[in-house]
Amino acid sequence: MTVYHLDLGDSQTEELEEVTHLTLAGEDHDIDAFVASDQGSDEPRRGGLLIVRKDERNEAAGRWVQAVEDLSTEQDVIIIAGDPASPEARRIHLTKAWAADSFHDDEDDDPEALTLAFADITIK
Repeated sequence: MTVYHLDLGDSQTEELEEVTHLTLAGEDHDIDAFVASDQGSDEPRRGGLLIVRKDERNEAAGRWVQAVEDLSTEQDVIIIAGDPASPEARRIHLTKAWAADSFHDDEDDDPEALTLAFADITIK
């Protein structure tokens, strides 16, 4: 199983517990297999995926979560598959993403998990 990190910019990342439930055009895909084999597409690929956060959280990730949970905004998101410092690590680019759903243990806390919907996905 691949280790995934949320890219927060400015060389900041937050390691994720897991990334699962990748769906494209209503079809489920294994995220590890998709990242390893994706050849790209000339057409936008709308879909979603679930990110589950660890207990150790970056302060910048809390601000990112607030921004992505604001349904009036969409933003590009990068999730790194593997070691963020490695030039071989694959980057999952989600275009115009937003939190379609979030799961909280406590309403006052940052969510434990987010379902991110996106307008397109590319792997670099």
